[in-house]
Amino acid sequence: MPNTGYRKEIDGLRAIAVLVIIFFHMKIPGFRGGFIGVDVFFVVSGFLITQIIVSSLETGQFSFRDFYIRRVTRIIPALAFTVAAVLLCSLYLQPPQALVHTAQQSIFALLSVSNVFFWMESNYWAPSAEKFTLLHTWSLGVEEQFYLVYPLILFAAHRLGGLRGVVTLLLLTLGVGIYVSEIATRSHPAAAFYFAPLRFYEFALGGLGTFLVLRMHGLQKIPWFSGAITLLGVLLILVSAIYFNSLLPLPGVLILLPLSGALLIILAGPSPSARLLLSNPLMSWLGKVSYSLYLVHWPIIVFYRQDFEAHPSPLQLAGLFAATLVAAGLLNRYVERRFRLSHGGNLTAGGMPTRTALWYTGGAVLLISIVSGILIVAKGWPSRMPPAAQALMEIDPGVDRRARRQYLEDTCTPAGAVFCGERTPGKRTILLLADSRGTDLYIALREAYPQANVMVAFAPGCPPTFSPTLGHRIFFNQCPEFNQARLKEALDAPEHDVIFLAADLSIRREKAMFDTVRRLRAAGKTVFLLGEFAIAVPKKSPIDIAIGALRFRDERYLERFLVEEPFRLDGDYAEKINALGAVYVSNKPLFYDGRYHFDDRQTGNLLTDDGVHLNTFGAKKFGQYLRSNYPLP
Repeated sequence: MPNTGYRKEIDGLRAIAVLVIIFFHMKIPGFRGGFIGVDVFFVVSGFLITQIIVSSLETGQFSFRDFYIRRVTRIIPALAFTVAAVLLCSLYLQPPQALVHTAQQSIFALLSVSNVFFWMESNYWAPSAEKFTLLHTWSLGVEEQFYLVYPLILFAAHRLGGLRGVVTLLLLTLGVGIYVSEIATRSHPAAAFYFAPLRFYEFALGGLGTFLVLRMHGLQKIPWFSGAITLLGVLLILVSAIYFNSLLPLPGVLILLPLSGALLIILAGPSPSARLLLSNPLMSWLGKVSYSLYLVHWPIIVFYRQDFEAHPSPLQLAGLFAATLVAAGLLNRYVERRFRLSHGGNLTAGGMPTRTALWYTGGAVLLISIVSGILIVAKGWPSRMPPAAQALMEIDPGVDRRARRQYLEDTCTPAGAVFCGERTPGKRTILLLADSRGTDLYIALREAYPQANVMVAFAPGCPPTFSPTLGHRIFFNQCPEFNQARLKEALDAPEHDVIFLAADLSIRREKAMFDTVRRLRAAGKTVFLLGEFAIAVPKKSPIDIAIGALRFRDERYLERFLVEEPFRLDGDYAEKINALGAVYVSNKPLFYDGRYHFDDRQTGNLLTDDGVHLNTFGAKKFGQYLRSNYPLP
């Protein structure tokens, strides 16, 4: 099988793949399925590698040694340089715990097993994964593991059955792979996403393209037909990038849509459409630097969002994209191309002997791994942080969370089937119906109204509403039934009882919350609704923000990570709730005095450790605020 040589349109295909990935990671509207660009790369790799290996096998010139050396010099130098740059940036930008995690990622990336690391660590779609500076290297792990195994099985198939044996192998890999991936996607989605063997069928489809392209050679000479095939392929990829999302069962059978698009572009060859859309100078350049683009884009995005701007504006996104292009161009020119082997294989493109290039590459990998190991053992080098920041790093939110829970269990007795606590003669009774904020608000209410008896019914992820459809069953499976029981007790409570409702407020829950307040008021109840709490984006904890403010000596550091329009629900909610005869309690004065803050302005103590719940100190401070501003009627 002859090697068809360089094809410009494949560089254009690479350009499309890397662009939709970057747009997806930058959260450009309309590209929520841009992650399929990785799958397009797998098809391209399967096509090119099969073409290279089978051509060499047919001429009797294939060498395992030459193949693996070329893969190492093609992939590892640029990867090692990127990992080293990420570690250096992390030393300045990341607190110790995050730096330790980056060092761990670095070692796994250099060992080509990032996919295994992230499978053990987190779901790709989890919010926490957006902090992982080398998350994107999972696909390199899959690809490198493919390169390790594929020549061996292809050699064996060719030895046993020639070209027919190779085609049979690819067809079996494709058919079995699709079937197994579809099952795994629904039963073990993380494994289906990360495990290399469950992705091999994507490479196999590209490998089959090596044989199909020969049969398409005659059709490629029909301009209108080949042009239409190219357009169809581009359309399939773009439709997938636009309409796919994380909720679909992917990869599985659905991923064949963009895979088929990539294959069609390869089969169409240098059609008129390909020359116009894919082979122009811009797309050709983007394709040539696509590997470097892929390497640098994600760390740039992560560092920017973590330390500079959680919600980049369109202008800032354009700047990030431009910076990515510049960084990729430099990496491609001074590292990637200089280490790539020349056609003879004895020298790199930069004129360096192959043996020297391998020594440099191995030395770099070893040195970076050693440095990463030292950072892990040193626990992220905490002494580089200001003393006050080091004190903040010692805070364990779990300790205070457990202490709040223990305090509630010790003081809110007896523990009933729905509410804890009991009515005491001569005391006013407060019924607190809450989601996971039950523990901190219990402390706040006891601090605010020591003359009252506080009874609590709370459950994580379960907003106290009459609506049977609300409630995160992943946290608490019996939310609708629990709500029915606790709201019935609230409705049946004595007239002088006071009801406090607390939940994670959102536009989606607006109708249910209003209906709940309306029904309680119609029953003659005194009702308080505790307002919106979220200030900063979830991926940036108050502790991290406080540490960052000290590290960068920036009192307005928090403002980089505010949610859009903090407490924007206050105005609308307060007006509507108060119109019902209830009382809306805004949390804003606790966190805003001309600028937003997570610390108490008098003592400097943090009010919240996780941005979702008040810590013990914050709960008592909130209680004092309630006592001063919201006395019981």
